[in-house]
Amino acid sequence: MTIVAIRRTTRIDERDRLAGEMHDLYQSAPCGFHSANAEGVLVRINDTELGWLGYARDEVVGRLTFASLVAPRQRKAVTRAWTVLRERGSVHDIETELRRKDGTVFPVLLNAVAVTDVGGRFAQSRATVFDITRRRRAEDEAHRYAARLKAMSRRAVEVQEAERRQLARELHDRVGQTLTALNINLNIVKGRAAAASDPVLVARLDDSLELVEATFEKIRDVMAELRPAVLDDYGLAAALRWYADQWGRRTGIAATVVGSDPQPRLAVALEETLFRCVQEALTNVARHARARRVVIALESSARSFSTSVSDDGVGFEASPPAGLAHGSGFGLMFMRERVESAGGLLRIESSAGQGTRIAVEMRSQA
Repeated sequence: MTIVAIRRTTRIDERDRLAGEMHDLYQSAPCGFHSANAEGVLVRINDTELGWLGYARDEVVGRLTFASLVAPRQRKAVTRAWTVLRERGSVHDIETELRRKDGTVFPVLLNAVAVTDVGGRFAQSRATVFDITRRRRAEDEAHRYAARLKAMSRRAVEVQEAERRQLARELHDRVGQTLTALNINLNIVKGRAAAASDPVLVARLDDSLELVEATFEKIRDVMAELRPAVLDDYGLAAALRWYADQWGRRTGIAATVVGSDPQPRLAVALEETLFRCVQEALTNVARHARARRVVIALESSARSFSTSVSDDGVGFEASPPAGLAHGSGFGLMFMRERVESAGGLLRIESSAGQGTRIAVEMRSQA
């Protein structure tokens, strides 16, 4: 009899030890644990969660509902989650905010499962709560950093466009005037050489005049790439028609522009962004698409304005990684960065053998 009693006592002691360990784990876990009854009143809560909230146990257990500990602006969402928990048996990854006893709030991630009685009726909840303050701070810092990068990107684009305008103006005013004067002088010399019946000199002068004209053409092309004056003077639609004509003659690909500018015109920065996007898209078409025809479309609505470039080339399967298409390197990635920094949206649609469509949508007001 004594041996049996000793063995029974040993089993009881072991159960007590295990129960104590489980209790300690529950109370000191790195996350919060609590249970609420069918009315939502807390019937159990661990020391960790109580420490976050700043309450004593007897101030919470049997007295407060979990919803009353939630920040007021989040209570409707938590009430909906409670309904889902009772109907479906669990809720997961609910981000909400808890309010401490001193009135301050902190963000948490909530997961809960339902415990039912023998009749299958909801009896209570068992929930885990994770304090995500550090994660939220990291996310906020990442958002601030991204906002700073976008602001820097916008400023870099503004500076780049200003430099383009300045360089185009310098080419027009200085180099263009010099070439014009050189052309006049050469024609005068050619006239005198012809009067002197010097065919060799006349031939040389004709060759020089052709070189001057070719230089003129190259400078005009460079100026157009830098900053087409037609964009400032006549707007996006006119600039795209002019550029598409130049590009089509250079590449041999038929390019058509349909649509017109919104009224009133877009802000200068948005017109610049859209024009540069079309330039980049056409560069990709010329390099990689093997297309025969391109359509540049301008579409307006009450709230937005969009420009798209559609080709009938080889296309590609599915979405290109990181904004790349046709093996275009970083071109479309930079295009996406530029569009998003201006508050717009870039979409790329393509399939093998069906061509590609690149669309940029901007809000009508800058």
